[in-house]
Amino acid sequence: MRKRTWLSLLVCLNLVLLAATILVGTSPRTAHAQGTGLSGNYLVVSGEIQEEFDALYMVDLRERALHAFYFRKGTRDMQYAGYRSLELDFRNN
Repeated sequence: MRKRTWLSLLVCLNLVLLAATILVGTSPRTAHAQGTGLSGNYLVVSGEIQEEFDALYMVDLRERALHAFYFRKGTRDMQYAGYRSLELDFRNN
């Protein structure tokens, strides 16, 4: 094949790849959340709250309450910190 034919094929291939990248990159992403069933009654998030403490926040959807637990890093001793009523916190006035 001649150089001109190869060059044309490579340009076409690049255009196809560019079009595929644009189509894949601009499509909306799907959000995957927790499954249904009993696990659907709770949402759990963990994170660092201070340099030496981690926290675990649990939202009870049925009771509409936020429960907080904390523990010192490197230990397995979890302490219950309390709860908040989300219904009272987010009520309309």
